Amino acid sequence: MKYLLQLLCLLLLTGAGAANAQRFQFKGRWIDSVYQSMSETERIGQLFMVAAYSGGDKANQDKIVQLVKNRQIGGVIFMQGNGEAQAKMTNHLQKISRVPLLIGMDAEWGLGMRLTGVKNLPKQMMIGATRDTALMYAMGSAIADQCRRLGVHIDFAPVVDINNNPRNPVINFRSFGDDKEWVARLGIAYMKGLQDKGIMACAKHFPGHGDVAVDSHQDLPVIKKSREQLEETEFFPFRQMIAAGVQSVMIAHLSVPALDDSKNLPTTLSSKVIEGVLRKDMHFGGLIFTDALDMKGLTKYYPDGETDLKAFLAGNDVLLFSQNVPLAISKIQWALRTGKIADTGLETRVKRILEAKYEAGLYQYRPVKEHNVTADLNKSTDELKEKIARAAITLVRDQGGLLSKIKAGAKVSYININGSSSTYLYHALKKNYPALESQNLPKKSNAAQVKAMIAKLKDTDVIVVGIHELALYPGKDGYYGLDATQISALQQLSQKKNVIFAILGNAYMMKNICNAKSVLVGYEDDTYTEEAAYEVLTGKLKAKGRLPVKPCAAQAKTAARPNANPENPKP
Repeated sequence: MKYLLQLLCLLLLTGAGAANAQRFQFKGRWIDSVYQSMSETERIGQLFMVAAYSGGDKANQDKIVQLVKNRQIGGVIFMQGNGEAQAKMTNHLQKISRVPLLIGMDAEWGLGMRLTGVKNLPKQMMIGATRDTALMYAMGSAIADQCRRLGVHIDFAPVVDINNNPRNPVINFRSFGDDKEWVARLGIAYMKGLQDKGIMACAKHFPGHGDVAVDSHQDLPVIKKSREQLEETEFFPFRQMIAAGVQSVMIAHLSVPALDDSKNLPTTLSSKVIEGVLRKDMHFGGLIFTDALDMKGLTKYYPDGETDLKAFLAGNDVLLFSQNVPLAISKIQWALRTGKIADTGLETRVKRILEAKYEAGLYQYRPVKEHNVTADLNKSTDELKEKIARAAITLVRDQGGLLSKIKAGAKVSYININGSSSTYLYHALKKNYPALESQNLPKKSNAAQVKAMIAKLKDTDVIVVGIHELALYPGKDGYYGLDATQISALQQLSQKKNVIFAILGNAYMMKNICNAKSVLVGYEDDTYTEEAAYEVLTGKLKAKGRLPVKPCAAQAKTAARPNANPENPKP
């Protein structure tokens, strides 16, 4: 019997091996046959993934149709619109394209990031607070389901930049945090959640966009770190992602003299970075995407068409957001005919793209179902948002033991900063404490109103301050959308021992109240986060989250070095 089982296992393994070999041979034949069937223009066209808008003020279906018909572009990245309109547009584009299109979306916190009517999932900073790879995998899997439902093959996520500059105006909350180990672990979990369901993940933004104070959408950031420093920090998550099997990487528009000291040459256009570091040193064999080629970190220094050619020469596979495809194709054709590009270089790049299309199942394309799309996309969002909100809620400190006082029945007051009396947190507290006094401090309040508000609270045991409607980014003043009067009020309140702040938004907001004795951070401003905050405040839930960033680190350093200039921090 033992030998019979061994023989059966051997036959099964042999059969599986034969099936895999047959599949590999079929993939090779499909790629070769598609490549051979294309003209030079069509082959070059495969390199381009252009921005498509199924709705909104930039709706451009007619333009995309012409590019598909005349230039055989390789794919599109969908931006604005709604689920039903995108499904319909996808089906039409795929129908008229002789070679199936690779469809991508920049959906870091789910397709709600781009589509009207689709609910957002939590952003990466909130996931960073959970320290929970299983939750991140579940969210990645849910986003993969959304992508599959809408005929999307690539999610340009996760962000694996380490946000080690609190003033970062472009990554910030999009990062898992400033701890390289957790950025890598959570990035891998996100990637596996996508790729286990057949959706290509994309690690971005190589070589690391976290330590910048300039937005590459507006100009070219410069990172003045040594190669050793980059290896120690910025490269770490990318190496881990590559080892774990990430299928694509996106290149950032950065100037990194330690990697390439050419003047005003973005890493996107540097063969030293792409071919030298990413391909040769890191042994990455998957698809390489440029960041959007319309960003000013690139266009400020290089004209349309020239950027595409230089990006191709540098080693990128897919040219994302090209602004002039016909011009770019003509420039690449010129480079082929003058010997600046070898035919084998184009063939390698195009076949790599075709392989990605095969793995996405495009050798047997099926149209997207056009009905009930939005409802389907929203199926699992609420349950996940609730789980993540409860796992992420973070009690930074409670030096005055205010939570115990609230639980013991202390007299509680509530201040809404930017919010209103309609917020969930206010209503929940009011229900639990019928005598609750509340006040609102909206924008454009004045100093007299602040003084009067604080005076009314002198007999309160515990003052809960809910900070709502924060901006995602710090802004020039670092106030995250609040005005100077509101910040002044928060700073005055932070001197009091009986005040606990509930920050419902970006954790970096805490840098404005670093002296506060009691702080709760919720990362998002929605019902699930407010419910979690209420349950922590009233002792029904123990806060398990941990700050994924260090909002007050700069202030601590400044206090230790009185002559330091906080406006000009070192890299």
